[in-house]
Formats: sequence, structure tokens, C-alpha cells
Amino acid sequence: MRLTIIVPDKSVYKNGISYFPLIWEGTPSNVHALQWFDTNTGWIEFNDGTVNENITVLPDWANNAVIAWNNTNDRPEPPTPTPEEIQKANLETAQLLLTESDFTQLPDVNLTNKADWATYRAEVRAIANNPPTTPSVFPTAPPLIWA
Repeated sequence: MRLTIIVPDKSVYKNGISYFPLIWEGTPSNVHALQWFDTNTGWIEFNDGTVNENITVLPDWANNAVIAWNNTNDRPEPPTPTPEEIQKANLETAQLLLTESDFTQLPDVNLTNKADWATYRAEVRAIANNPPTTPSVFPTAPPLIWA
């Protein structure tokens, strides 16, 4: 779990998702923030000139902040993308796939399955030329089989 607690803001970020203002108990008055990483290491930042403290165990007050985060009822559902947003994402993905595979069609690239790559690129190009407004399933790129 990645965790950031910013005490003055009363905010808790857990795995990149934040809620504030939250209320929890036990935070020492000289604590400004806490950073915690998936490696079970982190540090506490202080507001009184005390040097940051490296930690390998979350203090009780930080666990209290996580509990407050977990108990939040204000968890909005992620917004549903509009058809225009889906269409734009489909176009961007198709353009990226075409760019990443451009080299397969160069005359000096010696692939034994160059025709498979041409077919794949034609399928992707069809999506790029007329991006759908619903989520697309893109074709799977063939393997690179060098001659």
C-alpha cells in the first residue's frame, strides 16, 4: 500500500486516491506528513524542525488515518466516459499501435511474416480511420519473426 498523510490538510491518500477532510485520533502535534511505500518503508515529516524519521512500521495514528479513509462514504463512482472520450481514446490507441509498428513495413526490415504485420496494421488503421464510440478490442500484434 502506498500512503500519504498530510496532517494540516486532514488528507489521506491511499494508493493514489485521496479523501479529505478526514478526522482521526492520535497524531502528535509536531507531525506534518507521512509517506509510506509498498516496500513497508517510509518516513514521517515534522513541523518543528525535527529531522524526518525513517519508519518500517506504521504508527498507530497512521493506522487510524487509514481506518478513517476506509470508512469514507463519499466514494464517488468513476465517471462514465462519454462516447467522444471513448472515440478519442480509440483513435489515440490506434495511432500509437501504428507508430510502434511502422518499422515492420520498411523495405530493409527482414521479417518472414511481413504480410501478417501488414494485415494487422490494416485492421488497426481501420479503427484509426473510423474510431468507434464504444470501447474497442484491438487486434493482437503478430510476433516478430526475423529472417
